[in-house]
Amino acid sequence: MKTTIKTSLLLAAAIGLTFATPLLAKDYNNGGVTGDEIANDLKSIGHKVSVGKDSTGDPKVMASFAVGDTDINYQVYFFGCKSDRCNAIQYHVAFDGDISKVDEWNKTRRFARAYASDATTIHLEYDVDVEKGANTVAIQNSAERFKAVVVQGVTFLGK
Repeated sequence: MKTTIKTSLLLAAAIGLTFATPLLAKDYNNGGVTGDEIANDLKSIGHKVSVGKDSTGDPKVMASFAVGDTDINYQVYFFGCKSDRCNAIQYHVAFDGDISKVDEWNKTRRFARAYASDATTIHLEYDVDVEKGANTVAIQNSAERFKAVVVQGVTFLGK
């Protein structure tokens, strides 16, 4: 009987958290997101983050996440910025890889495009439109999707 009650309580708590999570999401204003908002969302899922500015004065987030014992460094660029709110973000990572596989990647993968900038450097980019609104959960999900894409990209395209 005790096991059944404990199991029922744990199940009820898990279901409650599942349905409550979207309710806990913080909505961002229409018109986009700020560098600090993105940085806070990335920190909340365990990424190391710092915020700066790009050459045009728009926000730029430098971040990393761990895959095993390896830290993967990446950047988040901001586009369409007005009064510190930007209507799109772009996750970006660069690594050494086999550039002969870039076309196949782009033909067979959905969430990130790849290109080569020289004989060995491959870039993966993933764009997210946030102009009509976003929230913490949506940004965190996009970061987790990017992380998965990077792991796939390094596995497929890496040397």
